[in-house]
Amino acid sequence: MTWEEFLAAGEEEQRWEWVDGEVEFMSPVNLRHEQFLVLLITHLGLFWRAHPEWTCFASNGVFTMASGNWRMPDASLVRKARFASGQIPVKADFAPDVAFEIYSPTDSPGQIQRKRKDYQESGVVQVWFDLERHLVELIYPDRPLQYFEKNQALVIDTVPGFSLNLEELYST
Repeated sequence: MTWEEFLAAGEEEQRWEWVDGEVEFMSPVNLRHEQFLVLLITHLGLFWRAHPEWTCFASNGVFTMASGNWRMPDASLVRKARFASGQIPVKADFAPDVAFEIYSPTDSPGQIQRKRKDYQESGVVQVWFDLERHLVELIYPDRPLQYFEKNQALVIDTVPGFSLNLEELYST
């Protein structure tokens, strides 16, 4: 499928991903999810400004996984050096360095597992936020899963200088 066909396959205002040769529509999320996402992106934007060797993207940035699937994390971080021309393309032909995902009650366990597998096989550091339990799962491609609670700071050691105050993030 070409990028143009991918865009034409969707409905206006509907998010979707290209998964295993098919367009997979994503259920609308609730306002709590969107509010949390705004706070997360605000923090990522501040990190990006302080660390210009990185860039960040919001939820409609499309990345190509090792499987060929196109994924749109809720937010992502990418080392700028990965953009060979220095230009940001319409979609990335590679996976992000870090994918931030917020669990949604409408996500099926199968959808979550396929997304996790895509990220894992693509070497992506995954950060999954559970808004109900105020818990964060940090998944490196080559290490055991780590959990962070609301009273901790999320540190991703493959992203020098990155620290996220979860108390502040979960306070809304």
